[in-house]
Amino acid sequence: MNARLISRCCVVVWMCALGACGAKKPQEPLTPTVVADAGAPPTPEPEPAPKTLYDRLGGKEGVAAVVESLVKYVATDPQLKKVFAKTTGPKLDAFKKNLADQLCEATDGGCKYQGKEMKAAHTGMGITEAQWDKFVSMLTAALNEQKVADNEQSELLAKLAPMKDLIVAAKKK
Repeated sequence: MNARLISRCCVVVWMCALGACGAKKPQEPLTPTVVADAGAPPTPEPEPAPKTLYDRLGGKEGVAAVVESLVKYVATDPQLKKVFAKTTGPKLDAFKKNLADQLCEATDGGCKYQGKEMKAAHTGMGITEAQWDKFVSMLTAALNEQKVADNEQSELLAKLAPMKDLIVAAKKK
């Protein structure tokens, strides 16, 4: 065979391979598409840090509103107003600030209570268990007035409960 014939045969074979011999015209070449691994789950977004109890109480404004409501209730209660009779003017302002700071610290709000230790602050006041219970019920009423949810109320009261032994005067035997 001569080189010309071989060359023509190669062209015919090549054209048949490309579809020129009655076969369908070749399609456009496929463009590769990058597809994410369908088997791997998407990376979840990190969950936001849970809100502190302080945040759930409404932060600084929420705690201040609870303190204002509590002071209002205490001032009108015959059993408690005698305990707070001398807490007026600047002393009342200091009491509100100390109570707000104490609530802020107890609920992880980032505040630092700067007042007296609980035992020292209440020594000699003769606070009874009944007065403690009344104060807690007034705090609960203040929390309800400010529309604080039951879960947050329970959590707050649980944080404050250990103070009872420091505030209530020991019973005389």
